[in-house]
Amino acid sequence: MNSLFHGFLNAIKAKFVPLWTKIRLLTNPTYLKTEVLRRLIIYFRKLTDVRPKDKNDYYGVFGWLISKRLAFFMVAFIGLASAYYLTVVQPLSVFTSGENGIKTYEYNSIPLRFTEGRVRILGKSKYLAYEGDVKKGVAHGNGVLYRIDGTKVYEGQFENSRFQGTGTSYYPTEQMQYTGAFHDNLYSGSGKLYRLNGALEYTGSFLNGMKEGEGSLYDSGNNKIYTGNFSKDQLLYSDFVGKSTAEAGNMYVGNKTVYTNEEYFVVDMADIDAVYYGRQDEENLNDEVIVEGVYILKDAFEYSGKTLKTITEVNRIMGNPVYEGNAYVILPEAVAIHVLNLSGSEFYGEVIKDSQEILSDAVIVNGYDDDYSVYIYTYIQDGLRYTFFGKDKNGKFAMYLIEKEE
Repeated sequence: MNSLFHGFLNAIKAKFVPLWTKIRLLTNPTYLKTEVLRRLIIYFRKLTDVRPKDKNDYYGVFGWLISKRLAFFMVAFIGLASAYYLTVVQPLSVFTSGENGIKTYEYNSIPLRFTEGRVRILGKSKYLAYEGDVKKGVAHGNGVLYRIDGTKVYEGQFENSRFQGTGTSYYPTEQMQYTGAFHDNLYSGSGKLYRLNGALEYTGSFLNGMKEGEGSLYDSGNNKIYTGNFSKDQLLYSDFVGKSTAEAGNMYVGNKTVYTNEEYFVVDMADIDAVYYGRQDEENLNDEVIVEGVYILKDAFEYSGKTLKTITEVNRIMGNPVYEGNAYVILPEAVAIHVLNLSGSEFYGEVIKDSQEILSDAVIVNGYDDDYSVYIYTYIQDGLRYTFFGKDKNGKFAMYLIEKEE
């Protein structure tokens, strides 16, 4: 009987001991850690084993055979990299909702590239760089561009992140600098230009960021001094030539002093650094003098968008002079040298010897030093005669004259 019982017990043990052993093994932390690691190694070995075994392991693409495992591995890698970039490096939720429901984005956030409407955009150092309309992530419509210190750079219309249309630009002090039409970030069209102190400097036409066409120039006290044509930011002094003194007086309305003798009528236009002259004509019943030439009292010549300061540079643009040499001054040149000497120049000695001030802005010249010698270079260009004046033959000039070529 005992033998029968022991046999039955051994049979039960034979059935349950392996199961119990397996349960103990599966609940052992060391075994579990080792087994999980072993299975992961096997899995990743299979995953990274991109070597095909037979033709069924290939995809056929346009005549090319691509390993299915390699394709799967590449897709998985790209997916994981994209997920990491979107969730860690550049999360899709990089915006916050500010006042009035306007969303704020970092300048390089991915969602911004798909956004249209009004937003705020933060610069690299997290300052508010732009607030306004965007289209496909770029400034497009109306908006405001800011500096890092919070001052405005520009306020107005944008197109593809460029100033385009009507707007206003500002100095770093946030004083208005320009208001009017823009094209490709530059002043183009009708507009107004202001000085740093807020005084109006110019109103009129612009092109490529420069004064171009008709406009009016103002002094620092907001007083209009000149109305006429400009080219590449420069006043067109040649427009005075051939005008009557009445017409010239309508063009230039700034401070002026008139010098006369029996032969010449000379006007110093102090606010634009120029002097024009004409000849007195006793037979002229209208008592009208025609402007024959205008002296520009500057040691730099603006021509074709270039600033020329030496005769060598002038020769490079205009060719060799048609005349070069010493010459004695006439009254208009004596007046021009006199005006230059008031502010300092390379000319020396007083040229006007005897004069009488009859009004605060009118002077009769009774005598001047007609033996005063200057060195001149004369050029003919586009129907005009340009003469450059220096004290000696040294390649420099202190002023130049524009006249019509007869």
